[in-house]
Amino acid sequence: MRRALEKLSTTRCLTTQLLFTFALLLVVNAFLPNNCPAQRAPSGENSAREIQKELQSFRARLETEADLLKKINVHQRNEENLNAAIVQKDFRIEELEEALLAVEMKLNSTLGHSKPQKDDDDASQTGDESSLDTKAEKDIDDDQQKNHTLLPNQLTRESAPPGIAVCIIADNNVKELRKTIESVLKNMPATGFPLFISQVGADEEVTELIRSYLYQEGERTNVFYLQYLEEEEEGGEGGTRTTTTTTTTTATAKKKQQSSALSTDAMHHRWSLSMILEALSYSKAMVINDYLDVAFDFFDYLQAASGLLDEDSSIMCISAWNENGQADFAKDSGSLVRSDVFPDYAWMISSDFWRELKGEWPSSDWRPWINSRELIKGRACIIPQVCRVTVRKAPLLSAADQQLFEQYIAKIKLNKNPVKFSVMDLGFLAKSKYDAYIDQLIAASETLESAAAVKAYRGKPGDIKVLYDGTSTYVSIARSLGLPPNLKQGHPPASYNGIVTIGYGTWRLFIAPTDWEKRLAHTEEKVRSGSGGAGSSNSGGSSESTL
Repeated sequence: MRRALEKLSTTRCLTTQLLFTFALLLVVNAFLPNNCPAQRAPSGENSAREIQKELQSFRARLETEADLLKKINVHQRNEENLNAAIVQKDFRIEELEEALLAVEMKLNSTLGHSKPQKDDDDASQTGDESSLDTKAEKDIDDDQQKNHTLLPNQLTRESAPPGIAVCIIADNNVKELRKTIESVLKNMPATGFPLFISQVGADEEVTELIRSYLYQEGERTNVFYLQYLEEEEEGGEGGTRTTTTTTTTTATAKKKQQSSALSTDAMHHRWSLSMILEALSYSKAMVINDYLDVAFDFFDYLQAASGLLDEDSSIMCISAWNENGQADFAKDSGSLVRSDVFPDYAWMISSDFWRELKGEWPSSDWRPWINSRELIKGRACIIPQVCRVTVRKAPLLSAADQQLFEQYIAKIKLNKNPVKFSVMDLGFLAKSKYDAYIDQLIAASETLESAAAVKAYRGKPGDIKVLYDGTSTYVSIARSLGLPPNLKQGHPPASYNGIVTIGYGTWRLFIAPTDWEKRLAHTEEKVRSGSGGAGSSNSGGSSESTL
């Protein structure tokens, strides 16, 4: 009974609490607003989005209006500058007219003293006629002067502009010559590099093309006209050319034609260099052929490197060409090296070196001759890893050379990356410094056993080398890697003491003879003994061995 009463009491307490809680909820609900904020939330978010869209639209319109206003301001400034320029030109014209009037008055006064005047009217009429006559004479003089400068070989030593002379050796190919001239002029500074175009023969189309560049808009340009005319062979009666009829094969005739072309090319080079470095007294001349394109920094490179010809007598030329400059091996646009193999294209020499060459210059192909060790005497050219010229066509080549051109030379890479050679210290290229520098690099480089090992190498970026012990080994390595497999008088192209330096992947690769240390030490001995190095004379032979 007691337990039943306790349960009843508990139930009553719970019921009372529930009733109290329910009553409290009713009171709270009575004070709440009819529209719940939670129900209004979606409508507020939509309104905010609409306002944001309107703001974005206003911002876009504002930006458009601002851009339009900027363009209007630019046009206004351009118009103001143009008007100012017109005003300045008008003032200049007035000044010239006043100066011309003063000259005419002075001239009339001078003529008046030499001729008696009948009266003022006659004097005035005479003055006007004299002014017209003077103007006509001036026009005739100008035409004569222009026609005179259109003739070849008219520039004198006194009137030659200063700078480094650039000479295009032109054959009778108008299309190729035009391309080369345009490439040179596109990249050539306004001053500092007078351009000489040297024509061989008298082809009228070539002549007219060259003359078209001598004047632009009535003003004399920095382009000058040279013309080399071959002398006729004398023989027979009257000193005329004699003709002998013989039976020859096609191959023999082609060989004779090629030999004749090489002879003409050699004599043309000799004559042009003599004109520029002797007759016109330039201290340096850059020679390029009429089938080359030049890089945008071609002249910056020449200007910066030209001083090396004055500072180091062991440097015989500066070249923009590297026969190993294919894209796979031309990696560093700022890299320069020494090469004791004279380049075929785009080379600059000094007048001192030309005086040494001129007396022995051959009447046939000059390229093998200039690469003889007796002539080079331990000297070298400076060449870039990445070429500053490329060759568009194969000149004067045999079938084998044509194949070499198509497989290798035509794939040479032209530099596209800017390099400030003018702020670089190029003193390391002096012989005494460079030999020690290259010796240290090769000694510290990792040695690989073969070309196959080079191609399979996956080491860290740095310097690597592969060694060869003779010409056949070098040619095999070159073929395997994709380098030109030809030799220049027994030496790899673009090599220095037999050492070829190229880029290969992320590495610098030296292809060096096994006795490279001995060769570099030998050249250092020649420097100390005065046989070819800096400050040495040009006498003395070279005992440097071939590969």
